[in-house]
This record gives sequence, structure tokens and C-alpha cells, in this order.
Amino acid sequence: MKALNQLLEGRSERERVILIGGVVLAIPLMVWLLLWQPLLNARSNAESRVEQRRSAYVWMQQAAQQFQAVRGRVPQASSGAGSPQQQITGAAAALAINVNRIEPQSSGRYSLWVANTDYSSAVRLIEALSVSGMTVYSVNMSLLDVPGNISLRASVGSEG
Repeated sequence: MKALNQLLEGRSERERVILIGGVVLAIPLMVWLLLWQPLLNARSNAESRVEQRRSAYVWMQQAAQQFQAVRGRVPQASSGAGSPQQQITGAAAALAINVNRIEPQSSGRYSLWVANTDYSSAVRLIEALSVSGMTVYSVNMSLLDVPGNISLRASVGSEG
């Protein structure tokens, strides 16, 4: 209060009214800018993240239903027919999937990359490889901009 008195001391009545009015307006403005607005922004961002996660959940539920529907329609590759690379390319060709890269790894494993395919075809490819006698060590699917399309990276190998 002492600082306010020093500020107003020696001022004309008009200047005092302007300064007091400015302080009265500045305090709510500062509360708004420093407290309320960041809270509103944080809430909006949280709502946006929740909506994104809900849509991803709905997509996953639909994909799971598609998986269940196509589970019995996987092409049966003959077990042990050709090298593991031939088995991978054969299973992918049967499902019309374009495998971008197959890279041999240590201990009989292979990494395969598919840049763009639909989810159900990717699941059928993984199941076809598994049915053909290959072990699936890891699968990483990333959702693309087109709904239902993914990129796939998997590590597979021959059993035994």
C-alpha cells in the first residue's frame, strides 16, 4: 500500500483516477492471462487427446472384428516349401501385399517391411507365416493417414 501511495503522491486527481483504473483493470487481466487461459488451453488439449484415443480405440475394435471375420480365410502355405525368404514373398504375393524389404538377421531370423497395406491383409500375412511353420518374434504396426491402412515391420524366422 505504501508503494501505491508513493506512486499517487504528487499526481493530479485525473492522473490518480487513471492509475487506479489501470490497476483495477490490470489485476483481472493478469489473472486471466496467467491462470485462467492456460487452464482453458490445457483442458482443450486434454479433450483433443481423449477424442484421438477414442477414435483409435474404435478403429482397433473394428479391426479386431475384421480379424475375427477373416481368421478362417487365411491362405495355407505349404510348410517348409523353399527358403524362409521364399515363404515370406509367397505368402505376401498370395495376399497381394507388396513387401518393401526382407533383411536377413542373425540366427535364422528375417526382418520384413511393408510400407502400406490394409490391417486385415497384414494380420492374414502374419497368420499365414505362422501357419507355414515360421515363428513370429515381433510385429510393429503403425497407423497411416488413410483409415484402416498401416505400415508393418515384423521379425520372423524358421523354427528349428
